[in-house]
Amino acid sequence: MTTPSVLAPARATLIGCALLTGVSALAGMAPLIAVVEICRRLPAGDTDVWPIIVIALVALAVKQFGTFGAGVLTHLADIRVSFGIRRELLRKLRRLPLGWFTDRNSGTVKKTVEDDVAALHQLIAHSVVEVTAAAVPPVVAIVYLFAVDWRMALISLAPVVAGLVMYQRAMAGAGTKYPEFMQWLTRLSGAAVEFVNGIGVVKAFGTPGIAGRRFQEVSRSFARFFLDWARSTTRASVIAEILFSPPSVLVAVAAAGGALAVAGELPLVSFIAFLVFATVTTTGLMTVMMSVHPLVTALAVARGISEVLGTAELPVPEHPVVPDPRTRGPVVRLSGVRFSYGETVALDGIDLEVDRGTVTALVGPSGSGKSTLAKLLPRFEDPQQGSVELHGVDLREIDQAELYRHVAFVFQDPALLRMSIRDNIRLARPDADDADVRAAADKAQILARLDELPRGLDSVVGEDAELSGGERQRVCIARAILADRPVLVLDEATASADPENEARIQDALSEVARDRTVLVIAHRLSTIRGADQIVVLDGGRIVERGRHEELLAREGLYARLWEHDQVGVQS
Repeated sequence: MTTPSVLAPARATLIGCALLTGVSALAGMAPLIAVVEICRRLPAGDTDVWPIIVIALVALAVKQFGTFGAGVLTHLADIRVSFGIRRELLRKLRRLPLGWFTDRNSGTVKKTVEDDVAALHQLIAHSVVEVTAAAVPPVVAIVYLFAVDWRMALISLAPVVAGLVMYQRAMAGAGTKYPEFMQWLTRLSGAAVEFVNGIGVVKAFGTPGIAGRRFQEVSRSFARFFLDWARSTTRASVIAEILFSPPSVLVAVAAAGGALAVAGELPLVSFIAFLVFATVTTTGLMTVMMSVHPLVTALAVARGISEVLGTAELPVPEHPVVPDPRTRGPVVRLSGVRFSYGETVALDGIDLEVDRGTVTALVGPSGSGKSTLAKLLPRFEDPQQGSVELHGVDLREIDQAELYRHVAFVFQDPALLRMSIRDNIRLARPDADDADVRAAADKAQILARLDELPRGLDSVVGEDAELSGGERQRVCIARAILADRPVLVLDEATASADPENEARIQDALSEVARDRTVLVIAHRLSTIRGADQIVVLDGGRIVERGRHEELLAREGLYARLWEHDQVGVQS
């Protein structure tokens, strides 16, 4: 989807408002023309100037009402477009692969749906009207002045041309400096976050003052960069501002026009016309230039929204197939699976079968493709080659809602919504009663802790439900227990838990995995030594598979990983 399509619902309104604003801007020049005409008539003894004054006042009223009407229409168009875009974005987000969300934090999604759409307000409600209102008078004034006297017209434009040259010189390095400026802002933001997140540890164990040292260093470096950039552009920018200012134009027009008028080469009325109209050029041009940056920013936002709306969706099957759990053979089968992140191959040639009621563990060094493989089963993404089947049916032929009736997942980042603990647990079963919720929480080894909260299960996450990472993990496990899906995917569920929480999580996982088909990635190999099948990945390929004792006997990659894991436990 291209940028114009994002603004398509408002295109006709924007064109109409641009024309209305242009006519209004022309009408707004009538008082200036009236001044020149009155100055022409009065010296000639013609005192009947009231019709001219009345016409000027009517034109001024037309300008005010036209500008007001155009502003109202563009604001109404902005409301309509913003509502439509938000609705389309929400529809789009519902159809995007879940992997799209795991690659982005909630702030990024919120920025797209709320902040970026709000930024379009400038483009739709203001930019068209303001730029048109600012651009029309200078164009008309230049044409009029050239018709009056081409020599004086060139003289009145000389400061403007010189100002544009100086402005171009001031902005000559902006193409390279602005990206560097944004990089410095990113570094500054990162240093600030690092400072805030680590201040407690540094204050407790570090040297006084060390907490803010990196932030101060980055701040000083950014300040030096910005000051150097400002110094390199200040002189040219100031000169450009001076040349663009109405007094500069008036000085040039008064000096040249006065000399020509004294010499008898420029009529007094023409001289007055230049004094009246010359400043219109610079005033309008400066307004247009100040509108350029917000306009460019808004257009960039529109392109960003278009990119989101144009993101490839997961294909929806035209004739969905419902998998039959009674089908013979493995519950899950991956055949010839290949998956890449751009040019980086994450999985290649993956063939794997997971039998009913078994636990299959995925292990391997960091970056081996474990998490990517695990996310294919709940269809966070589709493989570029090969297939992933559930009960003999390709996941691409299963409706997404039907798939999640068979598959539940608990990943390493415990995701809890800002709602009550009870509602978080029963997300998969909104109709579950309180007894079922409490039973699931009890099996997940978290009920006692939840009962200690100020309002128990009614406590709200982020308000009066302050839970540790391991406790949040067990709430997610309670959710999976209540969902009661026959297939479960666990991705490093104990990766960040302390020993006590890990033991409780392992007890909870044992409960949730009972009588289910489980695909698990474990941070500590000791937690999966009893798995029915251990699959070892390296570089996106399966290099070993078997049970714990078999893999140790082969003295391959798994044996080395096990030895390293045991050394870490002993230390």
